Amino acid sequence: MDHLPACAALRQPGTVIVRIKMEVASCCSGSGPCLVRHCPKFVHRPSGCERCSRTRLVSQYSDCDSGIVEKCRPYKSSSARSRYVNVCATVCLLLLVGGLSPRSSAAPHRTRNMERQKRAADDENYLWRYPCSYNATNPKPYLPKDAKHVAQQAKDVYEQAASYKDQFTKLHSFDTFENLLKEWKDDWLRKFPWFREEVLPKTKVLFQRVPDEYVVDLMANIDDVLPPMYKGLKMIMASLHKLSLSLKNDGISSDEELAGYISTTMNNVGAVLCYFYDLMKARNLEIFPVYDSEIPDINKSNKLELGLYIYRDTLNYLEYIAQVFETMSETNLPPTA
Repeated sequence: MDHLPACAALRQPGTVIVRIKMEVASCCSGSGPCLVRHCPKFVHRPSGCERCSRTRLVSQYSDCDSGIVEKCRPYKSSSARSRYVNVCATVCLLLLVGGLSPRSSAAPHRTRNMERQKRAADDENYLWRYPCSYNATNPKPYLPKDAKHVAQQAKDVYEQAASYKDQFTKLHSFDTFENLLKEWKDDWLRKFPWFREEVLPKTKVLFQRVPDEYVVDLMANIDDVLPPMYKGLKMIMASLHKLSLSLKNDGISSDEELAGYISTTMNNVGAVLCYFYDLMKARNLEIFPVYDSEIPDINKSNKLELGLYIYRDTLNYLEYIAQVFETMSETNLPPTA
């Protein structure tokens, strides 16, 4: 194939040549000439004009007389087939540009389900994501009274939560809550990977204040400590929420009563979180999320033990927050960026 056959030049410019096996019409068979105008009488083909293969090569010419084949075969015109080929090529191009393979686009359901499951695990409940009933689009500059509000609210919620501590005492068959805590001493809040010592120092134990000197020194880098402290209070609220649901659904009347107390405390902690949120926005600090996947699982086998630790650390943390923000309200802090 040294030159382009004359009738092959008659095909439509830009036609995409693909390898297609096709039957050549009977008009090209036998010894008689092909009754098509502008075509040569003699065209080299396999005997009997059996099959003519059209190539999809980078070479300049086809390996058969495309013009004669086009005009002699009995089915649709080349323009119709070219439109089909062009559409297929366009679809493939769009898939490649979009970063998809034909296989991935043909069976996307499993991948999408997996992505939905991942998003569900990485969702954050609106109760602690948006603790306030309003949306402050333009936060006001920080004032010491912002810290005072957090401290006062934390004190009030602590007193409400501490009022039913004997419910846990009876649940674990102890005579006093203090004796109960002597037996159950494991850490809970301090075990989370994002925890840092300043969030709840080891020196802070329930019903006792940390040394005032420690809290005063904390003010020097308070903006570094507040984000994990805020996340700690979020985790308290989220865990109280899950604990109340677990107790409410077990069908035991005493547990349902305790679930009501805990649910009230959870909502009250949300009020502390709202004041804390306003302060974070005023000081232009980062707010870390608490995803559903981070909240500990509470079930029938661990709810008494884990419930006690959550309740104990709720009281202890509220005491600590009240002390920290009381000191913060009395401190002349530098403006934030």
